[in-house]
Amino acid sequence: MKIPSIHIPLPSPKGKPLKPKLITTGILLLSMGCAGAGWWLWQQHITETETYSADSAETLPLTVQTVVVHQQSVPADRRLTGTVEAIDVTTLTSRVTGRVEQLLVQEGTQVEKGQVIAIIDVSDIQAKQQQAEAQIIEAEAAVLTAQANRRSALTQVYTAQEKLSEAKASLLEAQAELADAQLNQRRMSRLYPEGAVPEVDLDTANTRVDVLQARIRQIEATIAQSASTIKSAEAAVEEATASVGQAQARVAQAEATAREVTANLDYGVVRAPFAGVITKKQVEIGAIAGVNQPLVTLESRDRLRLSVAVPESLIDRVQLGQSVTVHIDALNRQIAGQVSQIVPSADPQARNFTVKVALPPTTNLISGMFGRLQLENTERTALVIPSNTLVERLGVSGVFKVVDGKAQFQTVTVHPINDDAVEVFAGVNEGDRLILNPDPGLRENTEVSESNYQQYTKGAPYVE
Repeated sequence: MKIPSIHIPLPSPKGKPLKPKLITTGILLLSMGCAGAGWWLWQQHITETETYSADSAETLPLTVQTVVVHQQSVPADRRLTGTVEAIDVTTLTSRVTGRVEQLLVQEGTQVEKGQVIAIIDVSDIQAKQQQAEAQIIEAEAAVLTAQANRRSALTQVYTAQEKLSEAKASLLEAQAELADAQLNQRRMSRLYPEGAVPEVDLDTANTRVDVLQARIRQIEATIAQSASTIKSAEAAVEEATASVGQAQARVAQAEATAREVTANLDYGVVRAPFAGVITKKQVEIGAIAGVNQPLVTLESRDRLRLSVAVPESLIDRVQLGQSVTVHIDALNRQIAGQVSQIVPSADPQARNFTVKVALPPTTNLISGMFGRLQLENTERTALVIPSNTLVERLGVSGVFKVVDGKAQFQTVTVHPINDDAVEVFAGVNEGDRLILNPDPGLRENTEVSESNYQQYTKGAPYVE
């Protein structure tokens, strides 16, 4: 501060010079006055400077760098979570009832196709096999008996038919003879009254006619009897034929029972249908295994897939045969997969479609692992802020806004996009000015001065 100079005029009477004593006294007084005034003015300057410095320290705004937030295009979130599962997985069950004599695997055991998994006691089945074999012998004997009865009935038919044929031939012969005898009888009857022939000739002619008529009646009776015998024999043949069919059916049934029992004997040895690993054991040695009771679960490690629920809003982005990327968190690696199945039915509650992604053989990849399906990237609009605007106060994440020249803390809800940017869902609006790299000691309502600011664009450098 510039100290102003002070000029004090001295009295000087006209025509009378001042005396030296008076002059000296005046100069002394003048010097003392100037010194007092100067001291007073300096004290005032020091006071004003200290007051100004103190006021400046209290009200001087904090200089900060800010950024203005606006809507931006960001990659849409297309990572869908799923579970790795085995394509070839089966639960081996018991096909027979029996005691588990041997269980040759444990959880984690690697097995080859056809390897014996368990052996079940089948002594009861062996007894049934012997019974089935006895039933086959009995049924076959019944077939032989029925076939013999049929042959006997057929013989009766053939015999009766021969008799019938002979009787019919005899009947024709007798009828011819009768016709001749009747002609002779009529001739004798005309000649006898004239005395041309003796009575004995007439009697002989009459007797011959009677005999032939009696013979014809006998032959006709034989024919009727033969026809009746044929009919009965044919009925016996049909019955015997039916008996043969029934006996043969019993044989077939007994043989089927025997085959079933033999197959059950084979089912006493449980084998692996394909190569894989035992993931679960449901029985122990000595337990009684019933029909269809689970024994162990077998999974193939060579054929795995990711099963993931895809929202209906994204199902049009998935096609059969489509190449996709799957991230396995446990292995911290990405695997190239291919969409192998899309279940054409959505969950009525969640509106999700189940999609299966075939995965190539991968070291240490096992079923049950957590996986993420990465779909094709698309763009959407969102509020994005720099990561270095975030601060934490008492365990709460937030940012400092500049409102009316003052810093105001605001809690936010965010989701990371990358190392430099986050998407904000709540707490920040478009056009807000946020403080970059806020000082850890920055307090609420601190007056701030913005050195510069910019429209923030994800990935662009900040204006310093």
